[in-house]
Amino acid sequence: MAKREPRKRTPLREKAPKRRKAGAAPARGRTAGLDTLHDRTWTAFPRLPGSTEKQAFLLVLSGPQFGDVFQLAAGRELVIGRREDCDVRLRDDGVSRRHATIAVAGEGAVLRDLRSANGTWVEGRRTRQARLSDGARVHLGGHTALKFVWADALEARFQAKLAEGALQDPLTGLYNRRHFEERLASELAACQRHGHPLSLLMCDVDHFKRINDDHGHLAGDETLKMVAFVLRGAVRKEDVLARYGGEEFVVIARETGLDGAEALGERIRSAVERSRCSWRGSDLGVTISVGVGVSTGDRDPVPGRAERALVEIADRALYVAKQEGRNRVVARAGAAPPERKASP
Repeated sequence: MAKREPRKRTPLREKAPKRRKAGAAPARGRTAGLDTLHDRTWTAFPRLPGSTEKQAFLLVLSGPQFGDVFQLAAGRELVIGRREDCDVRLRDDGVSRRHATIAVAGEGAVLRDLRSANGTWVEGRRTRQARLSDGARVHLGGHTALKFVWADALEARFQAKLAEGALQDPLTGLYNRRHFEERLASELAACQRHGHPLSLLMCDVDHFKRINDDHGHLAGDETLKMVAFVLRGAVRKEDVLARYGGEEFVVIARETGLDGAEALGERIRSAVERSRCSWRGSDLGVTISVGVGVSTGDRDPVPGRAERALVEIADRALYVAKQEGRNRVVARAGAAPPERKASP
């Protein structure tokens, strides 16, 4: 008896999707959204701005308004300065009330100094008038640095984010130590110029090593992020908050004397004590010790010495807070101590 040849199975033909009538609602259920494989996308395509026309921008690379982006309107001369009616307003005491003007010209700009007190510097040289091209660096008043950019809005914002990321702590999102040191120098110089006090708060998480030992370093990271979040809500908008290193945080309180700084430190300490960090079913709570140092506002002719002295005062106060039992605030005020001399 002859064997029968097996029947060949023909592939099933994929049915074409039915056309939906105009105005009808899309299909629901298991068959909703079925398209051919060529039409499927697994990631959303980013929405780009409608216009990619290049324009002139000023990016703030350092100073109190670090990260800000100013779009420069073409066709008129814009005023840069500290006054409220300036086109590019910079809240920096080292910048004059009407410091300079800038006018867009082609793909560049012309910068003109208005006889400012601290001068206008382009690429490291003091100037009365200079033409700026894409990427030019401008320093005003010694503390504010700007970058002229000829780009579209998306690229300008990208460059601002790159600059901002370089001065941010990656774990907590706060400013890093580098930015803190730059801001401390500029803020202290401004307070000395006007004879106002400046306070520095150094905050250290108590018994942080126990968190790492008992729950692991990932729990420690979450705890630090929680403390940073609490500190953001406890400080004032004008304060400068940064991660100093490890489990230490610092706050620069501008124009704040001993009583105000001590009250700010107590508010920070109390807020952290009330907070909890959820970690794998456990609520982790920590406390902080706060050392407060207050500058008298006296001028110091030696660059950098006043900053080091203020950090040392706050650090000593923090040490006392730790020795007295932790979870407390200790404030100290005083002039800059003399430089330590090396022993012969």
